[in-house]
Amino acid sequence: MSYFAAIMVSNVPMDAIFVITKFRPLFLILITLHFIVSVLGILVSSGTLLLPSLLPIAGTAKSKAANSNGNFSSLERLSMANVEEKSPRLWAFLLATYVVSFFTFYMLWKAYNHVSELRGAALSAPNVKPEQYAILVRDIPALPEGQTRKEQVDSYFRSLHPDTFYRSMVVTDNKEVIKIWEDLGKYRKKLARAEAIFAASKTTGKPEGTRPMNKTKFLCGEKVDTIDYCNKMIDTLVPKLETEQKNTIREKQQASALIFFTNRIAATSAAQTIHAKKVDTWTVGEAPEPRQLVWSNLRIKFYQRQLRQDIVYVIVALTILFYMIPITFISAFTTLKNLKKILPFMKPVVDQPEVRTVLEAYLPQIALIVFLALLPKLLMFLSKSEGIPSVSHVVRASSGKYFYFIILNVFLGVTIGATLFRTIKEVQKDTKKIWELLGKSLPLNATFFLTFVALK
Repeated sequence: MSYFAAIMVSNVPMDAIFVITKFRPLFLILITLHFIVSVLGILVSSGTLLLPSLLPIAGTAKSKAANSNGNFSSLERLSMANVEEKSPRLWAFLLATYVVSFFTFYMLWKAYNHVSELRGAALSAPNVKPEQYAILVRDIPALPEGQTRKEQVDSYFRSLHPDTFYRSMVVTDNKEVIKIWEDLGKYRKKLARAEAIFAASKTTGKPEGTRPMNKTKFLCGEKVDTIDYCNKMIDTLVPKLETEQKNTIREKQQASALIFFTNRIAATSAAQTIHAKKVDTWTVGEAPEPRQLVWSNLRIKFYQRQLRQDIVYVIVALTILFYMIPITFISAFTTLKNLKKILPFMKPVVDQPEVRTVLEAYLPQIALIVFLALLPKLLMFLSKSEGIPSVSHVVRASSGKYFYFIILNVFLGVTIGATLFRTIKEVQKDTKKIWELLGKSLPLNATFFLTFVALK
């Protein structure tokens, strides 16, 4: 597993999103194997220590089998179920949860160290990547009189890093250039297709062939020769593209740039150094690789990013509250017992053994998964709106928000919602029982969460 992980790190960028994209099948296999190995490590380590002590404690306790109706199995006599309530022996099982937690954290620590070693090996490898020599600079101050943006950036960093500064690349607004380039590519593809059709139309009986024709607009416009029309448009767009490129470099430079150094140590040091007294000028960070950059976010100013981030957090908080209502509703009403109460006409259907088995096992979880499927794109859009400069950072921010959704809505929403719906009358009679009722409901929801994770 370590060998395959090293192969992936050495052949693809360090950003996790590209590792997953390029090596998805292998990545999923490795993740599954690593998960199984970690779980087995936790179970074997904790079981070796705990089973010899907990089994005698449970087995020698005052048995509940005498008070049972014959439903107490031999296996249950070796579990905590055999220990009486309020017995001092229960402290052993409480301590056992801390032991299992300790082994779990230890395995996580080992995995984190392994990933850190892989990252260190990749960064120190001889086959370096261009972004390891660069830093990203944002919030460049206003231009001094008589200087271009590139001259301003070059003079500033050359004065701070005279021995290691190599060159700079100022970020520009390429929206118009990209639009012209896409149009040019479209006409080139259309020309290639038209020429292929024209060549295929030439036969022995008709050596001159049939030149393809098309209308200049979708359903209307002049009908023209496709080959001549595409050549004419290409001849028009090429000089237009060159002119727009020069105009972009000259007039559409943004307040951000990529700075390149002569060695990786200088770039790493510069990325961790404060370059100005004010927090909102000359902000620096590690440069993502080119295909990771969110170019449209680089021009967003410091205080605009702060404001956007606050607004996004408020929107996420409101969305969590909004989602809590339907998720609680789903968790409460998708049980068969509740469905029969609310929809009496469903009783003949859900009482069928085969249908009942399937619905009991999967209905609530599938309803919840379908409802949560809307979230990732929304969270990606909100995270990108914060002004984050790289795709992997956007994915990481979205994952963090999604984690809060799962904890607050799925875990708490399902547990609390289902419990309150089942025990609403008891809570109304005595509100002090709510914590006791919530505690008793957690074991009842264990099957729900196991199926939810399996279906995910």
